[in-house]
Amino acid sequence: MKEPEPNPMVITVTEAAKILGISRPSMYEITERQDFNALVRVGKRKLILFSRLTSWLEKQADNSQGYSL
Repeated sequence: MKEPEPNPMVITVTEAAKILGISRPSMYEITERQDFNALVRVGKRKLILFSRLTSWLEKQADNSQGYSL
């Protein structure tokens, strides 16, 4: 598999899961969350805006009080 660019505009769900160190099924569950605003659908594909993923992660860290992804 091709390595993602250092700061790509969009990444696949598989790439996001790899970056976060979680499973693909877990990443797909995250994409269905109401508070996850990084998802872009292109046809049947789910892509993730890298900048919004990092913003979402920062919000999760700010709000983390024992909650998990």
